[in-house]
Amino acid sequence: MFFDGEYRPIGKVDPAPIQAAVAALPDARWAEQSARQQVYRVHSQTETIPILFDPDMRHSRPTEWPALAEFGPLLRPAMTAIADHHTALVARWSAGQAGYFVRIILTRLAGEGSIASHRDNGFSLSRAHRIHLPIVTHPDTLFAVAGNIRHLPAGELWEINNRKAHAVRNQAPAPRIHAIFDYVVPGEPIDDPDGRLTA
Repeated sequence: MFFDGEYRPIGKVDPAPIQAAVAALPDARWAEQSARQQVYRVHSQTETIPILFDPDMRHSRPTEWPALAEFGPLLRPAMTAIADHHTALVARWSAGQAGYFVRIILTRLAGEGSIASHRDNGFSLSRAHRIHLPIVTHPDTLFAVAGNIRHLPAGELWEINNRKAHAVRNQAPAPRIHAIFDYVVPGEPIDDPDGRLTA
């Protein structure tokens, strides 16, 4: 979603429980689903575990993957923080509808890997708040949005302006792991570069 700026802080959670869970995952688990990195060339150096996800990038009724039962309880504090952060927007714009998560994934970027600069497009990606939770990261793993470069520490929740050009460079030899949440506030108006949108 487009907003005035590149990053918005959402909150903080204790990353230790989810860190322990992802540390226990075998490499084969990360290789089970390859559709996202095959469809989106910029993500070719990443691996994904879908939790709520649909290849058609729908904007409602997301598919629950088996990983939801495994990781959902560990991500619940982050989901609660995200929903709480958006309470006022939901009350203002949603006409009695609840805000909801339309996508949640775990994504692992290879050591010394990168995600090339790109803008997220499409109906849903331009109408959802895209929030990152760094789980395993390193000070020399850098996120860039419209030239604003920063390291996102583990446990901090950050919304990124995915409608501006953004990229990632992992200069560490070890992988970087994030959870990514797409949260929708139904009815929210968005002043997007491509025109006025409604979530």
